Amino acid sequence: MHTERTPYAAAAPRVEARGNGAATPRARGFLASRVSPEGIAALPAALAAGSLDYPLVDRCATTGDGGQDMVHATFLFLDEQPADPARAVILSANALVDHEDLAASEFEQSGERLWSITLLVPADWVASYRITVHRGDGPAPWHQAADRRAIRLAADGGGPDPLNPQVSATMNGAAVSVFRGPKATANPHLAPAVPAAGRSGPSLGGWGAAEAGTQGLHPRLSHHLVQDENCARERSVWMYQPPGSESGAQQEPTPLVVVHDGATWVKHLSFAESLDNAINAKVLAPVHVMFVDSTSIPLRSDELPHATGTTRSLAGQFLPWARSGFNVRADPAGTLLTGSSFGGLAAMLGVLLYPELFGKAVAQSPSLWHTDVSAQLQSLAAHVELEIQAGCYETRIAESCAQTLGALQGSDAAQRIQYQLFSGGHDWAWWAPELLSALVRAYPAAGH
Repeated sequence: MHTERTPYAAAAPRVEARGNGAATPRARGFLASRVSPEGIAALPAALAAGSLDYPLVDRCATTGDGGQDMVHATFLFLDEQPADPARAVILSANALVDHEDLAASEFEQSGERLWSITLLVPADWVASYRITVHRGDGPAPWHQAADRRAIRLAADGGGPDPLNPQVSATMNGAAVSVFRGPKATANPHLAPAVPAAGRSGPSLGGWGAAEAGTQGLHPRLSHHLVQDENCARERSVWMYQPPGSESGAQQEPTPLVVVHDGATWVKHLSFAESLDNAINAKVLAPVHVMFVDSTSIPLRSDELPHATGTTRSLAGQFLPWARSGFNVRADPAGTLLTGSSFGGLAAMLGVLLYPELFGKAVAQSPSLWHTDVSAQLQSLAAHVELEIQAGCYETRIAESCAQTLGALQGSDAAQRIQYQLFSGGHDWAWWAPELLSALVRAYPAAGH
């Protein structure tokens, strides 16, 4: 992944949209064209012995539209149920399942009990994915579904890749496998994710009601149930306090980071441990982090993308609550707001509507298709620092970001907005490491 900060005008989306929001870069017959039948037959044993890096990656001379290096990434499925053989297998890679061309994501049979699919992708591609298998008569469920969402859910209904040890979690805690290209930048401080035990359904769903209590929480995470006066409901909030805060010794107030969709970060992405790692490594300054829950899909859709919802609650109630109860700074520069998708839009709304409270924002894959903030960005407060991140395969998001930022060409605000385009989709697989990197940029440790 690219990690350098660049002005938005220098970045161009690397997508090949076909009007449906997908860009599936299938390379048909790739394995058979590169490996002999004997070599293919030997693949299962080689994988079992750990003598092959997997997924299989072949560098190539091809470059993408943006001049980036490309690789062929091959995924395999070994059918362990010969008595009830697989009839169809699909790769549900984040943002790549094309409901109008499902064959572009389906495995081909490459040998006895062995299926494969090869994608031509940027060398820095990062993606979560699942493999779904259809057995028995009749068409696969993803071919029976009628609309885009139902098709994607059916294609995502399987599970992680049993050949890939790299496992993460998504918003609802479902386990996913993770692919990182050979040029993808790994964040060394990111802690392993913890998928929800027994959650086998599709990874595309949203978070349900958050469980109360402190069972299994990081030792410096405290859970709070607070009545949200603006949204008229009870809301879960988790507060992370940095290493050293438990000593009771008087310390300087730290910056405060406010994170939307808090349950996912706390329960499944182990972000408190990641913060510990970065702070103890002396790359990130000590920070407090308030994780704010978004609860169910309907509530999230009602509250996050609207200025009168969660944004107003944070400004009027939750930020004052945090500042009065914890040793945090009370200035805009010391207060950063972040989120992804609708949460990314909400992070932007926070600095646009309440710059006297929030002086920094990291908006990951903001849903700018939902709300046009171009006019408000023209008058972005001079002290506000805004970083926007998007994935090249989340076509709708990348295009709306490019259009919104394109409308700022030549403005003073444009010079203070950083835009980064990553080789990925709408995906926690890159959101988590890149948020941690963004926090280090915003609040580096002394001397770093």
